[in-house]
Amino acid sequence: MPADLHIFAGASFWPAVIIGLVALALGLFLGRASRRTEASRRSITTDSGTYVDLEVYRDSQKVKARLEQENHVFTEFFLMLPDFIKEMGGHIEREDIPRRLLELVEKIFLPSQALVFLADKNTDSLFLSASKGLPPNSPTRTEIRFGEGKLGWVAQAQTAMDQEDFVREMRSGGTSLDAPAEFRFKVDLCAPMLGNRSRTEGIISVGGLTRHPKYEKRLLTMIADLGAIALLNRRLMSEAEYRANSDGLTELFNKRYLKTWLGEQIHKAEVDRYPVSIFVFDLDHFKRCNDTHGHLTGDRVLKETAKVLRKTVHKNTDVAARWGGEEFMVVFPGEPKEKAFRAAERIRLALAAHVFEDEDGQSIGPITLSGGVATFPEDGRHQPQLIGAADAALYQAKQAGRNRIIKAEPKFLSNASEDLPVAEGGRPA
Repeated sequence: MPADLHIFAGASFWPAVIIGLVALALGLFLGRASRRTEASRRSITTDSGTYVDLEVYRDSQKVKARLEQENHVFTEFFLMLPDFIKEMGGHIEREDIPRRLLELVEKIFLPSQALVFLADKNTDSLFLSASKGLPPNSPTRTEIRFGEGKLGWVAQAQTAMDQEDFVREMRSGGTSLDAPAEFRFKVDLCAPMLGNRSRTEGIISVGGLTRHPKYEKRLLTMIADLGAIALLNRRLMSEAEYRANSDGLTELFNKRYLKTWLGEQIHKAEVDRYPVSIFVFDLDHFKRCNDTHGHLTGDRVLKETAKVLRKTVHKNTDVAARWGGEEFMVVFPGEPKEKAFRAAERIRLALAAHVFEDEDGQSIGPITLSGGVATFPEDGRHQPQLIGAADAALYQAKQAGRNRIIKAEPKFLSNASEDLPVAEGGRPA
């Protein structure tokens, strides 16, 4: 190799080596810087100045958010619980219980749809009592038979179920949980209300849940149990009130209850300006019946008289009671005297046509009544005055030969009942 060429080759080698070393160092530096940048992207500085992996931090934030939500859910539940329990021990009406249960469910699950059904023990059916989120123009009355669809299955199986439970039941048991009546329902979670002797009192269904708290199925079951307790308590209180307010022999209302109720009706009539009529009657020659056929037959006559009354009076508005002994009273709220008199005549005729029998099943002959009709305010502005006017008319009927009804003579206003506004059918306007 010529000398000048050798010199040129040696001169070009070292710069190349130096350039290569510089490039390698630069590459190592840039790689480390890139890794530091990537690491910084995947980490975050906490308040204490320490570095935490970003994914770990995000996971911890999700857990924290879930725990905070669950804490909020349970806090709301336990804040509402005391008021609900107080209502259960008070005088909450049966029709108000589904609405209160719906409020609890909405607070806990924030569903797009919530349904509360109550059971009819006579038909083994569920009837929709309270709802949220139903499609427009949904039927006002919805009936589902026990065992029909998801809702009926929960009522029959008496166990809480979610979507996984429904799918498992259909796959394992071959059960069809589709029902035509449920096409507009979102049934994601459903629990039965189990009452006394494991009787299904109703069900609660939620769909389109926004919140999914831990143990959601157990939580809905707890709300359903509260509903069952409230329904049972209301039924027991109603039975106790009925026993307290009814006559033990005839099962009509007793005198104590009727006096209170009549006083309330007169007060309402005075405020809203409509008439209230009463019909007071007793059975003719009842003492003779007792003396001739015995007191057991006399009791039978009183019971049969009560049956005639229940069949004859208007169940939704008129109230019948045993006033004492063989004396009875019927109240006609909103009825003027003439219409009340015609209603009283129907009772008299029905009683006269009824066949009364003794303990051996032998006819004891006809039983008749004598009575008087009086009307607020023309015959009395207060309860004692009104009852006194009806009693006086009853005494006149007795004096006139019995088996008749006499209208009381107005004492306070002439033609007063004609001046009061009365709607069609004789009820308050």
